Amino acid sequence: MPVSASSDGSVWLRHERPPRDRQLSRDQIVGAAVPVLDAEGHRGLSMRRIASDLGVTAGSLYWYVRTKDDVLELALDRVLGEVRADPDEPDWRRGLAGLARSTRAMLLRHRWALRELTIRPNLGPNAFTLAETGLRLLSRAGFADADLDAAMATVHDQVVGAVIAEVAWRDTLTRMRESGVEWSEHATTAYLRDVAERHPLLARRMAAGRKIEVERDSERRFEFALTCLLEGLAATRHTVTGADPTANADRLLTPDPRRPLTADAG
Repeated sequence: MPVSASSDGSVWLRHERPPRDRQLSRDQIVGAAVPVLDAEGHRGLSMRRIASDLGVTAGSLYWYVRTKDDVLELALDRVLGEVRADPDEPDWRRGLAGLARSTRAMLLRHRWALRELTIRPNLGPNAFTLAETGLRLLSRAGFADADLDAAMATVHDQVVGAVIAEVAWRDTLTRMRESGVEWSEHATTAYLRDVAERHPLLARRMAAGRKIEVERDSERRFEFALTCLLEGLAATRHTVTGADPTANADRLLTPDPRRPLTADAG
């Protein structure tokens, strides 16, 4: 069934309307939205704010987008376009590693995108390009059919999950340091002395947190996990069965909203 201009749902399933004048375009709207999202997150974004930044009336935006959700969906695909990877890289592990690192860097620049990845359909051109890249790299590794889906999901879950954990860790350390809280300062309390006695390894690692350099240690943790993941895929690719040859087509027709970056993450 063809998609009409009046279709509901994803903005990508509706034909883009031609510009009404030279002052405004869909690209300009998205270009104004992304910096606001980067600086202020979802709370800072509104149609009125975008219009103000562009020097137009809020009503004029609705010729190009129906709702703020449309803007968010377009913005998500815009930042997915920042991910760089070579689908023709002959070394599949090198290709996947580059894809994973580039995805992580993009998500750290645009933290708001983490939430969007869990609630938006991924039907934009950049999302599909990344999906194809991941599929080609993992196919070159020897995965096929249902196992190809599983491999992509594994890489996606690791990369996006790692970034979510990293952002939370960074924010926690920042809050602790801003408040002057350190484990060693509070280890004299009865409760934390008891914790330290019952969980000595945890206590030592928390105390060592005073020496953490966030940028360096975040990078090291990500690279450690990425190495383990790639080694695991390399060890697994010759033992999987690869059943259900229709699995990939089904996923493209009905993308899993929980894994909109399955391919760009790996």
